[in-house]
Amino acid sequence: MQEIEWKDGNPSLEGLYFVAVKMGPAAGCYDFANWNGVSWEKSIEGSVIAFCDIGSFIQQISIKWPFADNVNIDFKPTPGGESEFEEV
Repeated sequence: MQEIEWKDGNPSLEGLYFVAVKMGPAAGCYDFANWNGVSWEKSIEGSVIAFCDIGSFIQQISIKWPFADNVNIDFKPTPGGESEFEEV
């Protein structure tokens, strides 16, 4: 099992983070919270004691989509061999 790479203090960038929240001397939980550059915007009471940015969080877990997508894509190249889609 892979462990989350926690960071302490406050993030340097605004955004959404996975956080560990201490709710008392023997209680705590995990949640997602937004760091607005000054403080944590969260839906639960308690102190954020550690955080992990969302990009790192997703890379550290094994996650699969809950069901298979049944999509049939009929890809037809345009004349000249170029696709109608461009990479951006």
